[in-house]
Amino acid sequence: MTKTIAILLGIASVWAIAWGLGGYGMYAAGREKLAQSDHVSTLATALDRGAEVRFEGVIAEAPKVKAPFSEQDCLAAYTYVAIRGSYRDSQDRIVHTSSAIKTSRVGPVTIGIMLGDKRVELPLDRWMPSEETTSEGLREIPPRLGVTQAEIADAKAKLRGDPGMFYVSESTLDAGQRFFVVGKLEDHEGPPRLEPDPTFERVVLFPGSHEAYIEKLRGSGGWLKIAAWILGAGVGPLPLVIIGIVLLVRLRKREVSAATA
Repeated sequence: MTKTIAILLGIASVWAIAWGLGGYGMYAAGREKLAQSDHVSTLATALDRGAEVRFEGVIAEAPKVKAPFSEQDCLAAYTYVAIRGSYRDSQDRIVHTSSAIKTSRVGPVTIGIMLGDKRVELPLDRWMPSEETTSEGLREIPPRLGVTQAEIADAKAKLRGDPGMFYVSESTLDAGQRFFVVGKLEDHEGPPRLEPDPTFERVVLFPGSHEAYIEKLRGSGGWLKIAAWILGAGVGPLPLVIIGIVLLVRLRKREVSAATA
């Protein structure tokens, strides 16, 4: 074996290990999504203290507030402010990064969710939106968002790469919106209040039906597992396979030359 082939084999081995680890990570993520779909496969609508709940509900009426960024009237708003950056990796590819500056919520202390004629309360600070209502890249942060220079400086210090534009996203809630809800009820007297689901480690508010949420989880889980096999069993070993073919062809040529000598 020549020195060049030995170096190429070393590089190919590192490549295979790196892509194999990436594929394993995607496979594990796919399995997690499929496990989550099994977890929510059946509804759980009994509002017993300490019980896990999974139901389709409607956001109840409440006084309107003004969303900080979009300034639209809504029941509640979640605003996320970040700074984006970029750097070049060891292969001279541009890698985009982001560092959070501030998150804020406005709205009632608790958000009412109606399950038929029964009401469940979601504390505002436990609301984690899954989709954005609006988002925008900005050169300057509007003063109405209440972001301080100290918060910006702290985010820049944590950012990897050169800083670029600011990024603001916002999600809003309105009365009458329908959601599939996954969570757990607090174990105490009084109105039912949602706390994070043990599996998801948060309260899930999915803007759609129970069936649509299961389909989303299973779809993403299946694709992640397929991608894992492509990366781990296809892209990863490919350089080793090519080098093996080259070595096999060279060995065959030597055998033919020796036989004809």
